[in-house]
Amino acid sequence: MNKNSLKNIIQDQKEMIEQKLGQPNIIQRFGKESCLPYIKYPNVLLVSGLRRAGKSIFSHLLLSNVSYSYINFDDERLFDASTKDLNTILECFYDLNGTFDTILLDEIQNIKGWELFVNRLREKYKIIITGSNAHLLSHELATHLTGRYSLFTLYPLSFREFLNFRSFELNKNSYHSTKIRAKIHGLFDDYLFSGGIFEYYTFGKEFLRNLFTSIITKDIVLRYKIKYPIVLEELALQLINYFSSKISISNLTKNLNLKSPHTTLKYIKYLENSFLFFLLPKFSYKIKEQLSSFKKLYVIDNGLINSLSFSFMENKGRFLENLVAIELKRMTTESGQELFYWDNYNHECDFIVKRGNKIKQAIQVCYELTAQNKDREIKGLVAAMHEFKLNEGLILTNHEEDSIKTNNKIITILPVAKWILEKDF
Repeated sequence: MNKNSLKNIIQDQKEMIEQKLGQPNIIQRFGKESCLPYIKYPNVLLVSGLRRAGKSIFSHLLLSNVSYSYINFDDERLFDASTKDLNTILECFYDLNGTFDTILLDEIQNIKGWELFVNRLREKYKIIITGSNAHLLSHELATHLTGRYSLFTLYPLSFREFLNFRSFELNKNSYHSTKIRAKIHGLFDDYLFSGGIFEYYTFGKEFLRNLFTSIITKDIVLRYKIKYPIVLEELALQLINYFSSKISISNLTKNLNLKSPHTTLKYIKYLENSFLFFLLPKFSYKIKEQLSSFKKLYVIDNGLINSLSFSFMENKGRFLENLVAIELKRMTTESGQELFYWDNYNHECDFIVKRGNKIKQAIQVCYELTAQNKDREIKGLVAAMHEFKLNEGLILTNHEEDSIKTNNKIITILPVAKWILEKDF
C-alpha cells in the first residue's frame, strides 16, 4: 500500500476515535488500574475479548495521558495489508505524530506475521494490542516474545458498569435504602436478559444477531478456512440453546451429522477462542476424570442468548446462572483463580472456586428458593462444603436474602445484584 493511502486511513481513524472519546457517556471500565503498570515501561499488553465488548475504547482510555500512535486493522481499506506494510505504517506514524513512545494496534491478528514486527518494536515502545481471538494472539506472542507480554481479557459490561452506563449513581450503602434497592432490582432485571454489549441498547436484538454472524465469519470461518461454515453456525446456535447446561460431544456430533467428535471439539475450541462461549470442567482430584467428564457451557453475554436462543423467560434460573458464571469468570481470570462445577453423582454444586491447591468457595445459583427446590439446592451445596471442608457456602438468588445454619455450617443467601455490588466495592 502507498504511504499517502495509509496516512489517510490513520488520520481518518484518529478523528473517528477522538469523536467517540469526546462523547459524554464514555464508561470507565474496571481493570484500567490493573493494566496501567503493564505499560509503564516498554512492554506488550494484549487486550483480548469478544468483538464489540469495548476493547478499543478501553485501550485508548488507558493511554489518555500519553502520546501514542494508533491504527485499527479491522478496516476494509486495509484488507490487502501485509507484513511489508507494517514498517511503512510506522513511518506514517512519525510523519503524522512526530515523537511518541506508545503504539496501539487494534485487531492486528488480521495481518499475517504481525508478531515479528511487534517483537522488533517491543524494546523501544510500549505496545498495546487488541484482538478477538485469545488463542491465536497469545500463541503467537508466546512463540516470538517468549512470555514477555501481559494479558488482560475484557468482558462485556458488568452489572456495576451497566449501572454507570445507565447514569445510576451509587455507593457502598446504596443497597440499604429501600427506594434505591427497588431501582437496583429493576435495572438488574433489565440487565439479566439484555446483557452487557453497548450497542444492544441502541440497536436491539438485530445488532447481536449480526454480531454473532460477524464473529462466525470473520473470527472463525475466514481465519481457520472452515469448509462447512453452515455446520459451524448450526453448532454455535445449538450451544447457545444449551447455555448453563452440560454438553455431550457425542450427541452434538450425531445431531450435526459430523463424521468425528474431533471435528466437533475443534469447532467448539474455535468458538471458545472467539469468546462466544466458555466451558467449565468438573472438579476432580483425578485429572483423567476431570478430562473425561461432561463440561458445562456458558455464553459470554446474556443478551446474545436472548437474541439467538429458543429459551425464553421460563428459563430465568439458567439466565441467572449464566450471568453468575460470567461474573465469576471475570473475577477468576483477573485474580488467577480457577473455576469448576462439582458433583458426586448424587448432588451437584454449580460453582467451585479454586486458588492454588485449595478450594476457597462453593456457590449455588437458584432464581428463587421454593418448597420444591430448597432442599435439593441446600443439599448440593452442603455436600460440596463437606467435600472441601468449607464452613461457609453461598446461594445466589434473584431477590432473596437470608442466612441458614445447618450441621454447623453457615449458608448465606444473597441476591446476585447485591453480591456483585458488594464484591465490586
